[in-house]
Amino acid sequence: GSSPPPVQPLAAMPPAQKLPAYEVIGSGPLVIVLAMDMQSTLYDSTTTDTIVPRLLSAGYSVMSLDLPCHGAAAEANVAPLDCWAQRIAAGDKDIFLNFCAGLSAVLDKVAADEVGVVGISRGAYVAITCAAYDTRLRELALEIPLTDLNYLTEFKTLPVDEALFGTDQYVPYINDRAILVRIGKSDTRVGTALAVAFAQKVLATLELTDAVGHDVAEDGSTIVWMKAHPF
Repeated sequence: GSSPPPVQPLAAMPPAQKLPAYEVIGSGPLVIVLAMDMQSTLYDSTTTDTIVPRLLSAGYSVMSLDLPCHGAAAEANVAPLDCWAQRIAAGDKDIFLNFCAGLSAVLDKVAADEVGVVGISRGAYVAITCAAYDTRLRELALEIPLTDLNYLTEFKTLPVDEALFGTDQYVPYINDRAILVRIGKSDTRVGTALAVAFAQKVLATLELTDAVGHDVAEDGSTIVWMKAHPF
């Protein structure tokens, strides 16, 4: 048969600008949860739909960091995803790679060899990006994942270059990981069909939920899946 096309080398990840703020709660195998800002991710179950309490009770420790344009990195009076769109349009090609470089530096600092990642919505987009660059991210649970920035209403007037920001470029780098994709059957916020297509490309376990709208609808199945794919 024909040989697959060569894998495109990834753009070089910039060195970490400085060690970003991070927080770890609990004890046990480390799971990074990326959702929005660190505080709401770790302590507000409306952000994570109870995934963090479930991880803690299942014996994991949980780390989080502020996503770009969130928390300490927020821009005054600019909604975070509008901030993403505006910064990229203004030429910030490394907005996510700088975050991933910081995350990798944190993993160096805590001497983590292998970790799990739960990425929720926009956090799943960032998780996919970082996992392509850091093989220590072994297990990816992608909840209601954003897989295409240009699908978002925030990017309709400021579309990004898919060659630079599309998730397809990362598929060859993460298809050796254990990956779960969970999304409602009709999620119009990030696009169910897009998430399903991405799941198929990375050979993920796919769970379509009965969630109404853009909601994680966590029922414990994520923990069951993670326990079945220890890292």
